[in-house]
Amino acid sequence: MDINTCFATVADLRNLASYANFAPAFTSIILAGFVLRKAVNRQKAIAFASFVGAFALWLIANGIIWTSNNYYVVAVLWTPIDYFALLFFLLLFCFFYIDIFGYIPRWVSIIILLTASVSFAVNLLGQGAFGFDQAWCNMFNNEFLTIYNLWIGIIVLLSILGLGIYRFRKIKNNKTERVRLGIIAGSIVLFMGIFLGSEYWSSVTNVYTTELYALFTLPIFILFLTIAITSYGTFRLGDTIAKALFYIFLVFSGAQFFFVTTTASMALAVIAFLMTLSFGVLLLQSYEREAQIRAEVEKLAGELQETNTRQETLMHFIGHEVKGYLTRDASTFAALAEGDFGQLSEPLKPIVNQALTQSRDGALSVENILTASNQKKGTVSYTKEPFDLKAVAESVVEKAKLNASDKGLALTFSADDIGAPGFDNLTTSYTFNGDKAKLGDNVLRNIIDNSINYTPSGSVTVSLKKENNKFVISIKDTGIGITPEDKKLLFTEGGHGKDSQKVNAHSTGYGLFIAKNIVEAHGGTIRAESLGAGKGSIFIVELPT
Repeated sequence: MDINTCFATVADLRNLASYANFAPAFTSIILAGFVLRKAVNRQKAIAFASFVGAFALWLIANGIIWTSNNYYVVAVLWTPIDYFALLFFLLLFCFFYIDIFGYIPRWVSIIILLTASVSFAVNLLGQGAFGFDQAWCNMFNNEFLTIYNLWIGIIVLLSILGLGIYRFRKIKNNKTERVRLGIIAGSIVLFMGIFLGSEYWSSVTNVYTTELYALFTLPIFILFLTIAITSYGTFRLGDTIAKALFYIFLVFSGAQFFFVTTTASMALAVIAFLMTLSFGVLLLQSYEREAQIRAEVEKLAGELQETNTRQETLMHFIGHEVKGYLTRDASTFAALAEGDFGQLSEPLKPIVNQALTQSRDGALSVENILTASNQKKGTVSYTKEPFDLKAVAESVVEKAKLNASDKGLALTFSADDIGAPGFDNLTTSYTFNGDKAKLGDNVLRNIIDNSINYTPSGSVTVSLKKENNKFVISIKDTGIGITPEDKKLLFTEGGHGKDSQKVNAHSTGYGLFIAKNIVEAHGGTIRAESLGAGKGSIFIVELPT
């Protein structure tokens, strides 16, 4: 066997083949290494590195086939290389799917695995190729496998194109994401189209130099991926890495001129180099602008943080001072109302009672704002100890009766005290381990006062029962009800219904927000139900026993 036949078939193209395969393999591995080392999204980074790994294996195997003098080496690598091509197409699809949707569904993973297993099984059984063409140093391909890989590649290409268009139409209001997606999808489709076309043309015509010339588009594809990865946040690798990658790819692209031997390859090399240089310069310019903007933003953010800190300090100081004054006023009015300074005349009683109510409401409003601010900062602490939930609920209802009475509302409380069957002398225990003050004042008081404030006439009914290992507190009113639109704003910070402040001008929008946070901190839930406007509402608090 003439060992020089393989050398003779590619002697004129050996340098070009070496560059077209080994240089992009090396560059791709560098890019994957940066991504794996720096990327925050590990799943996406692993998918990208897997695709690049399979692609690099294909390039290395293809380079060896083109440059090897040994028939046996060519024969061994000839069939696995088709499997690597199929594999990096499938892994490229996985990367793209994760990039736009954030995850790979199980059914998609199963389809990809089954698709790859067909080609793997054919190669494993030794049916990937038949015989060796010694004159041209080529294997005779398995026609089924050639057609199968081609159609899978076409399906993957069309799937990426279709998913890219679908996602592009979904993100109408995000220009930056649209540009990034366009770069990613466009470069992948362009690369796959050229790669598939050159592979198919080479296998049909046996003119395998077409494949080498197609690989000259790789610098452009890799550069586009780099721009999407560095400039548009696919992985956010940082300014220094972006610049380093650009210079690496520029050297890679410029090195083409040392390997070209024909006019056609020279033209391709010039085009690829100019495109790499042009897009690279644009990339660096965009990074310079981004760096300036980021510096300005960071400066403004620092100033804003200082301003916010000063405002928070001032707000807490004013809040505590105002709350102190209102609390002392409320204590004074309460003493007057209870006759501690002698009996009030009949004309003064309603005035004092009204002043007492307004002082308490004002103190509660200030307290809600301060508590909400502390909850946002995570500085709220809870003192959890056993207490009688029923007694606390009764106490809160009793304190709220004066306010309800002033509005002509009936406020009632009931608790389910039925004992277990056969134990009629026993009553339900409502002992709960939690922060008594916060559950009483910030949860029950807030909700009951809320129901009173938004009920022009009728009644407010508070009930307590033990059900399915939960303490269930229900506050039902015959008030203005809750519309579906307003329901979305309940329990949100500063959330107000559309017309809520017309009914209760003193509403801060923080009461239910605070109540929700406290209940959830105790492992419970809170929700509101209503049949609609004018049909009353019911607030339900559930706490675990």
